[in-house]
Amino acid sequence: MSAGPSELVKDTARVLLRHLRDNPGGASKEDLARVAKVSHPSIQRALTWLRDACDSPVEFDRGAGRWVLRDLHFTLPLTDPEPGDLSAVMFAEALLAPFADEEITARLRRLAEQMDAEIRDRGQPPPAGARPGSLVATLTTGSRTDPSVLAVLFGGVGKQVVQIRYASPWNPSGGARIHDVEPWQLRLHDGAMYMRAFSRTHGEARSFRVAQIEAAAPIEGLTPREPMPALAKIWGDHDPAFGIDEDRPSTAVLRIRAPVARWVHHNIWDPGQVDRWIEDGQLLERRMAYRSCRELARRLLSLGDALVHVEPEALRQTVIDHARALTDHLD
Repeated sequence: MSAGPSELVKDTARVLLRHLRDNPGGASKEDLARVAKVSHPSIQRALTWLRDACDSPVEFDRGAGRWVLRDLHFTLPLTDPEPGDLSAVMFAEALLAPFADEEITARLRRLAEQMDAEIRDRGQPPPAGARPGSLVATLTTGSRTDPSVLAVLFGGVGKQVVQIRYASPWNPSGGARIHDVEPWQLRLHDGAMYMRAFSRTHGEARSFRVAQIEAAAPIEGLTPREPMPALAKIWGDHDPAFGIDEDRPSTAVLRIRAPVARWVHHNIWDPGQVDRWIEDGQLLERRMAYRSCRELARRLLSLGDALVHVEPEALRQTVIDHARALTDHLD
């Protein structure tokens, strides 16, 4: 078994990446050897490692006779972290903290601390204020995720059949049931994590809320038999956008009064949403595709009397029905 690249190769690769990032026009092998202070064979070994092992966008431009870094944002976060890598890990830690188990966020925190130490050891200051723990996040709809369950699901995507004990919130008895599934993909949606999988138990694709999975284990001796859909089709014919479940998908036309309108205008409910001000700063119209009528209706109820117009009729009526049911059941 190969022992992997030598420290000389990795050190040379770090120098090359930094130099190519600072010189978008590229550099010849002679330039690289001079900057890294190593031989031409060492430069070639470092370039080969970057290309083959790190999948880096370092290419040789034959027309210019230079090596070029096609993506100037490319870094090696684990071996040569940049300040931007540290910021990204800290952002991930803060984003996950409200609903991920402490073990998951602790691992990210340790990674951020190690990257911070590595950057400081090189004498390169991190971004102003970017120290582990300087960014936090809050989610009012977050849910906790068991890291042991998550590890099994990640390991099973596209490769294993997994047995899960699932306590569906919609099960009238409240008890958990056993499902044999072939995991396809996990998705973070509105502060919760979901798994899309082919359910062998039901013979169809289904979505599972990961927080409701009480236990998960690979089934030895079984391999997936259902072909994975194309990435764009994993969650069905419609992008999940607003709604993990599917209920009368369509396109909404909403009108919202200020000041809530000015708050909503800065919120992304769907990547393809289109906003326009009918009255500047006072009356906002938002058009957006949605997958689930009932889920969007529940979200719209939170706008209260700022919501003054809803289309299509099915969505409008669902909002009204939810509101009536709420007032009828309140003490």
